[in-house]
Amino acid sequence: EDAMQQYQKSLEIQLKTLGPDHSSTAATYRSMGNVLVSQGKYEDAMQQYRKVLEIQLKALGPEHFVIATTNHSIGTVMYRQGKYEDAMQQYQTALEIDLKALGPEHSSTATTYHCIGNVLYNQGNYEEAMRQYLKALEINLK
Repeated sequence: EDAMQQYQKSLEIQLKTLGPDHSSTAATYRSMGNVLVSQGKYEDAMQQYRKVLEIQLKALGPEHFVIATTNHSIGTVMYRQGKYEDAMQQYQTALEIDLKALGPEHSSTATTYHCIGNVLYNQGNYEEAMRQYLKALEINLK
């Protein structure tokens, strides 16, 4: 609760001084979302991450690697809620951006492959999950 109160105070100042579309404002929304996820408040976290995504899309465009990170965060919330199809869509979007922006051998790409593997595993698609885990492992071993 203390962290959220501090972030809320920070957000109020940022909104007044920097405006709603500033990268620092987005960073505060992200931090608030992270705290909410740790508290199991997934719907509230999702609202924060959606604000982050909106700001980032305006400022950076849809193919910037930071967008992939936010899609990944949204996917993780959906995954924790058991919304595997929705999580998969977010992870697939993140993967497409990762591959374009960072390349096939970047650690973020590996993390996304791993998360896709987790979704597939929870859906009972063990063979494809293993393929995704192996892709992640190959990248991380380089």
